[in-house]
Amino acid sequence: MTNLILKRRDFLAASAGSIFFLCAGKSASAKETDFHFITPFTFSLSFAPVLYANAAGYYKDVGLTVETQAANGAAMAAQMVLAGQMDSGRTGGTNYLISRVDHDAPLISIATIAQLSPFYIISSTKNPVKSVADLVGRTVGMASLGGSMEGTLNLMMRKGNLATDKVNKVKVADSAASFALIEAGRAGAFIGNTSSMVKAKAVRKDVFAIPMDDGMPGQVYVAQEKDISANADKYVAFLKATHRSALEIATAKDLQPIIKTITAKYTMPGLNDMKTAETNLSENAQNWIAKGNDNLLRNVPDVWAAAVTTLHDAGMIKSAPDPKTLYTNDLLDKALH
Repeated sequence: MTNLILKRRDFLAASAGSIFFLCAGKSASAKETDFHFITPFTFSLSFAPVLYANAAGYYKDVGLTVETQAANGAAMAAQMVLAGQMDSGRTGGTNYLISRVDHDAPLISIATIAQLSPFYIISSTKNPVKSVADLVGRTVGMASLGGSMEGTLNLMMRKGNLATDKVNKVKVADSAASFALIEAGRAGAFIGNTSSMVKAKAVRKDVFAIPMDDGMPGQVYVAQEKDISANADKYVAFLKATHRSALEIATAKDLQPIIKTITAKYTMPGLNDMKTAETNLSENAQNWIAKGNDNLLRNVPDVWAAAVTTLHDAGMIKSAPDPKTLYTNDLLDKALH
């Protein structure tokens, strides 16, 4: 399995492209009301809770000035938080747990935004992937190696008693355009997020996709515990505005005004077709409330307990700590009361 460790030394050894982010991160003179957040990939409607909250002025309403950046993978997003360049970032539940449990990464989950894995295995109807067993012997594309996509795939293969090295993993863009690799015979499938799946299906009739339900907390917001201790109110405010944004999106009857607000501030590909964009955002939002509206952004204890057991039984973490030490709902509770 490709190393999923998220540690400070990994960040310091990052590429020059990664260092660019450092220059644009938190400055020494950052104000207490400044909040820096990083998404794992290029801005898309998958990350609408934060993007809409910023575009609609909800962060300003709670006294925050939020700066958003995009990383080149979930692992990098977490590394940026570890490096002190971001106050919080979105990363995969599986690789966060591995990093925290096995490598003592000083991070904690302050919220679960995607209660289920947001990823899909996308293939062609001519040679569909109907289960992870169908991936054996295939070349599978994913946006980052060593990140949340690979972590999810490895876990599902181990649960199916399949050797993870029987899949040739290559890096491709998390985009509907990656389907061209399948057409050209260069890949047998690729892993994409909800947005990529929706866009691919909107433009082609030969797309086959299955959800990657691995039983893990899908995507989480992480922060350093020392940063929370130093300024908990800032994190409470962030979650208050983000919850407002996510709930509004998830319960909206008309998503067009929300999409227009987001795109007025953020440029992102594939939003020319409003109908597809609405489907895209709606599909993402259903994941946020998959455990019920009351659990929006909440780290659901039963899910986390099962996740620790599953990863330990699969040999992906060396020990099985008390799941309650891996997350906090205190900030969210304060935000909602």
